[in-house]
Order: sequence, then structure tokens, then C-alpha cells
Amino acid sequence: METNEEQEVPNVDEKVAVLLDGLDDINITSLLIKYDEVTNVIQKTNELKEMLRNKIKVYLKEREWDNYMDERTKISVTILTAKRQSVDKTQLKIMLTDAQMSQVIRTTSFEKMTILTPEARKRLKKYVAKPK
Repeated sequence: METNEEQEVPNVDEKVAVLLDGLDDINITSLLIKYDEVTNVIQKTNELKEMLRNKIKVYLKEREWDNYMDERTKISVTILTAKRQSVDKTQLKIMLTDAQMSQVIRTTSFEKMTILTPEARKRLKKYVAKPK
């Protein structure tokens, strides 16, 4: 694990650098506060991005266009129909023996860090059943 001296704040765009104002990188509370602020900004920008994507899609579909290239910005948009396939693991377990299942199913392990803010904790409580 890197220490504070080894890990520096990367160069960031001036538009987002304001988010790091007041960051004390040796204080965990300061880091968590900034993490929460950045997460909230990301959530808001993702909502805006999704809204814009939907408006663009409606615009193209109304005109029955599958793609569009904006000459001024050189931004292109393409709508593709995609199919997603998935494996029904319960049916697979019925069809295969345990030895065959161990050959087919690959398991990888990794570290995952979860940071739960008070707002996220409140949202989570709505979906988690309380033990009786």
C-alpha cells in the first residue's frame, strides 16, 4: 500500500480542481468528505448525461436516423441493436456434474472497498430486510 508521500494528487483539469479545495490528504475525515463531494458531483453529472443521451436518442428516433455526424463538433452518434446472452446457472448445474461445473465456472477473487455515506446508508435501509 502506498503512503501519502508516495501517492500524490494527479494533475486535474481546472474545471474539477475546485472540488479538491480544502483537501487535507493526511486527514481521513477530510479525504472522506472530499470523496463524498466528488461522488455527489459524479452522480449529478451522470444523471445529466443520461438525460442528454435520452434526448439525443429521441431526436434520432423521431427522424428515423440510425446515426448522425455533427459537422461542427465532429461528434458522431450511432444507435445499434445489441443482444445480450447469459447462462442459466441453475440449468447448467442440472446438466453438469460437480467436476464438470468446476471446469466450466471460473472464480476470481479481488479486493473491493465500499464507502457508505449516510445518504447511501438511508437508501440502502429501504432495500435491506431487517432480521426478525
